[in-house]
Amino acid sequence: MDSQFDTVVSAYEHSMEEMPFREHVEAWSFLNAVGDVTGHSVLDLGCGSGLYARRLRREGAARVVGMDESAAMVEHARRREDREGLGVEYLAANAADPAAGDLPDVAGSFDVVTAVYVLPYASSLEALKGFCATARRALRARGGRFVAAVLNPEFSTDPQWYRGYGMLLSSQQSPVEGTPGHLRAWVGPEVLDLDFFRWSATAHEQALEAAGFDRVSWVRPTVSEEGRARYGEAFWANYLDCPHALIINAHAGPTAVPDSRARPAEDTSAAPDQ
Repeated sequence: MDSQFDTVVSAYEHSMEEMPFREHVEAWSFLNAVGDVTGHSVLDLGCGSGLYARRLRREGAARVVGMDESAAMVEHARRREDREGLGVEYLAANAADPAAGDLPDVAGSFDVVTAVYVLPYASSLEALKGFCATARRALRARGGRFVAAVLNPEFSTDPQWYRGYGMLLSSQQSPVEGTPGHLRAWVGPEVLDLDFFRWSATAHEQALEAAGFDRVSWVRPTVSEEGRARYGEAFWANYLDCPHALIINAHAGPTAVPDSRARPAEDTSAAPDQ
């Protein structure tokens, strides 16, 4: 399947190093929200080049699987895995299709599902619900968590608001769900140009509820101590006042998974809970 990410593998791979907010705000906040994964199984939806899949494995996850629709991203991630031997598995699949959650060794197999900047690329409400359904079907029968970094429904439309953090976000002022927008990010000498879609908090919560998640909380990002010390408080002021991304922490209890065609694998271990 062709993806807008097929041609940006290099920029995506280097963005964590070149864009300070990715390490000191995004990764810091997201991994804190995910919590301790020691001994647990994690599915990373929209894994891209494997940035977070590798980190989760290094932080003690017993099994990590990355899923992405971009064949180029998955190929790159697999090449890195061949070199590094971390034990991360990668699948080329469209997580917006709920059937991805029914794949062998995915259905009912995970304690935690993660996703970083995946839901904003849902081009329709059906796709948004599909991502959430895939996440729920991948969780064990007794439940678990879906932790997702998503576009802040109230991100600043001031074209210069995020320029100091290496990116421009543009979108029409419209109350219509799924209004398209565009992200341009500067990653060293490379430029990322990506299209996204705006969804309200209500749309996210309804999609999660339809998928079988019964508790949803929203987490605002924070800055690591290292980031504050290196760049100063003033550098982060605009971003923290109106971050371009928020984190969703969605819990699913041991209830039936809507429309699941696969029988979840039984597991008696305790799920991580934050």
